[in-house]
Amino acid sequence: MKNFLPCILIFALGLTSCEEQNSDTEQDFLLKIGDDLKFSYNDVKFYDSSTYMLYFKTNHPELKNHEKLSFSFYVGGEKIYQGSYWPPYMCSLPTGVFVYPFFYPDYVMKFEHSGIDEPDPRNDPRIINAFKKHNLLHSGISVEINSIKIDGSLLIFSFTVKNQDESDLLILDINKMGPNLFHYFTNGLVIYNLNYTSDVKISIEHQAPAVRNSWEISWLSKLKSGSSEQFMIHYTLDELPNQGEYNVFFVFPGLSHQVELVELFQDGSRIWLGDVRVDTKFIIH
Repeated sequence: MKNFLPCILIFALGLTSCEEQNSDTEQDFLLKIGDDLKFSYNDVKFYDSSTYMLYFKTNHPELKNHEKLSFSFYVGGEKIYQGSYWPPYMCSLPTGVFVYPFFYPDYVMKFEHSGIDEPDPRNDPRIINAFKKHNLLHSGISVEINSIKIDGSLLIFSFTVKNQDESDLLILDINKMGPNLFHYFTNGLVIYNLNYTSDVKISIEHQAPAVRNSWEISWLSKLKSGSSEQFMIHYTLDELPNQGEYNVFFVFPGLSHQVELVELFQDGSRIWLGDVRVDTKFIIH
């Protein structure tokens, strides 16, 4: 009996340990899509908080087959937020967080947000802290508008891109690509009056790549971790704008569906995918 009791205690402790491990395993999943897909931190390569993009370690073609399904983000078994897949042929936009399933390769999910009057949950502190804990958080880039000047029929726009990531990044360089090709990937600078009823007409011709859906390493410049680069764009004004205060936004673009998983890292530097929007006000005297 003396030998039997320790065995019972050891067995009971073993069961408790297994239950705790199973509980941890159940709570370790990060992302649930529909009813049948679950992804854990072990499936994730990193999360870029500047673009709200989740990068997986491998390709997941099944991600392309979930139109109109919902997804949920979890931390420790607690649902942080949920959203929906939204096919690009839909004219309307969903509210809250959503994913366009066809704009990026199948090793990436980019979480969009359309809720103007809703708080944006995509970088909820619980999510950020969880990625930090698992060494999966990357901070990507930030963009700052330096100046907007009008000189006759010319609008001169200056902005700075900063690498706030721990990795060296490869970004689209307007000076290498030329302004026309650069504006194939972005609408550039957009200026509206405060009521969004009229805009300042500026134009620049877009130039598509020579081969559709292609990219070239010569378009990219390396931005070392912690460093920044200033760029300038000259726009032609279609007509002289009226005086007043205007809303301004600019979307700095990166590559997207063109880059395969095996191409993502080039000589130790990561190709930055996605886009970052920056807003400001502009007074025309």
